[in-house]
Amino acid sequence: MKKVAHIQILPILAGGQRVLLDILSALPETAYEKYVITRSGGILVEKVKQLGYTHISANFLYRKFTPLDIVAFFQLFFIFRKYKFDIVHTHASKTGILGRLAAKLAGVPVIFHTVHGFSFHPYQNQLVNKFYQFAEKFTAKFSDKIVFVNNYERQLALQKNIVNAKQAVTIYNGVEVAKQQRQKPDDFKDFFVIGSTLRFEPQKNIVDTVKVAIISAKLNPKLKFVFVGAGSLLNKAQHLVRKNRMEHRIILPGWQKDINWWLRSFDAFLLFSKWEGLPLSILEAMAHGLPIIASDIKGNDELVDQRNGVLVSVNHIDKLVQVLRTLPQNKNLQKWQEGSLWKVQQIFSHEKFIKKYRDLYDGAE
Repeated sequence: MKKVAHIQILPILAGGQRVLLDILSALPETAYEKYVITRSGGILVEKVKQLGYTHISANFLYRKFTPLDIVAFFQLFFIFRKYKFDIVHTHASKTGILGRLAAKLAGVPVIFHTVHGFSFHPYQNQLVNKFYQFAEKFTAKFSDKIVFVNNYERQLALQKNIVNAKQAVTIYNGVEVAKQQRQKPDDFKDFFVIGSTLRFEPQKNIVDTVKVAIISAKLNPKLKFVFVGAGSLLNKAQHLVRKNRMEHRIILPGWQKDINWWLRSFDAFLLFSKWEGLPLSILEAMAHGLPIIASDIKGNDELVDQRNGVLVSVNHIDKLVQVLRTLPQNKNLQKWQEGSLWKVQQIFSHEKFIKKYRDLYDGAE
């Protein structure tokens, strides 16, 4: 039986963490002993234990780079030496950099890495951007396979010589079509509800999104917005809503365990991020047959086109307001609903996602 360990930093259940659990669930229990390495004390840890996997604490892992990273590196190194894993699979940039180097030095035979969106992006200081590119290129040397969740970043990595063609593979995140019908609670029934599920962090552009929602709701009394999630910018978003006295039209319920309940109550889905990999939140909304309004960025543009929604440039706030304000009357809503479901079934199915990861693991030596 092979021992496989997946590494994440935050013990939350955001998109990357849910993908991690999906990959592990796809591996047969009779062939793999499954471990998850992450910080302690979060819902991901509870879920890992509930599924019968082994959780290993790595509490020196922090999201941002700090002087303690050297401690985190050696902590991972000694974990790998102690458990003698056959496969280590890292996720996201920080764990990908520290984890792949530690795994290689510890003698782990097979190392996989999934890029959920590169750490370098246009909103960074150029020195920071160059550092991340160098770190990705350096640690790619220790990877047997590097999985990209969209085609754009795989091509970008090849163009910048960060990876070689034999290493790089695209595996789209996948979801299952929702089995339950959409259903609104009573206080939503008189409104066209535009919703989102997201982290309240700068990447997700949540402050500008809430400002747009406030303007759009004032222009169209039929609109109601719901932003489900938590993070460092939640208090700022709440302040904006209270300041404009829009608490009854813009709902911020915080982090919620049952995301599907909320998705069933939406009429359309909105995600206006600054950068993405392949957002699972949009895929989950598509699985519920929702029209999608999203920022026109790489990653989003592989999920959304004229068949299932509208892409709007991050810089065109006025255009987004116009799209949202007139959305209840848009004649394409039915077509977009059907398009979202078609795309999930034909391109982003959970079955395709599972098969490709199974093939990846079956080919590991």
